[in-house]
Amino acid sequence: MASPNDDTRKPTLQQRRGATSLWRLVERAIEQEIRIGTWIPGDRLPTEFELAARFDVHRNTVRHALSSLRARNVLRIEQGRGTFVKERMVRHHIGPTSRLTAVLRDIHRVGERRFLTSSRVRAESALGRDLQLDRSHFTRKVDTLTMVDGLAIAVASSYFPLPRFEGIEHIIVETGSFTEAWRRYGVDIYKRQETRISAIALSKPDAELLGLPRRQPIIEVTNINVDADGTPIVLSRMRVAPQHMELVVKFD
Repeated sequence: MASPNDDTRKPTLQQRRGATSLWRLVERAIEQEIRIGTWIPGDRLPTEFELAARFDVHRNTVRHALSSLRARNVLRIEQGRGTFVKERMVRHHIGPTSRLTAVLRDIHRVGERRFLTSSRVRAESALGRDLQLDRSHFTRKVDTLTMVDGLAIAVASSYFPLPRFEGIEHIIVETGSFTEAWRRYGVDIYKRQETRISAIALSKPDAELLGLPRRQPIIEVTNINVDADGTPIVLSRMRVAPQHMELVVKFD
């Protein structure tokens, strides 16, 4: 066993300090652990008290280090939950032909659309207006979960006009692609007609799917896609986990 005076012992932060501020050494130590994978995106860090005890420093020193890492977008804080390693955000450019699957492919991220459930829904009120259907018509509602690198980043409810797209849910299950599903119905060209972005309260089912606290607001992106003739082919309401995705609207 090494004695207290044994020079082979691993030096403490205090001993390594030199001219460097102690909080900066704590910052570097945490960042290095993130870099080598000790902490991965989405992981919750130990509390300030636990980190202070581990590094044998004052809690304010840890707080200063964490604050600097948050300012540099290495960490994020969730009120009442703790400090987390910031996830790699997906920058989704919203445009007439942009698709999330193409965005993920271009930035070499592994994306997957998982089918959750399907139901027949009457085209009433706002839904009927957006899809240009009267209330005597029905739609096929398809709920899906978007995964990126194994993390759930969005839940979507998509409404397809019936009877035009009768059975489309089976093709979505088979292919995982809306584009391929539309192609089988003869829709080879489509574009986004309208996008609406708003903040909404998080429902319990969505909170469980996305692993978020109920009290956290969430972004809802409502899209209307139309075919080459301008006829709506889907209305989708996508609830996005804000720590995973950044929405970008560009004006050309």
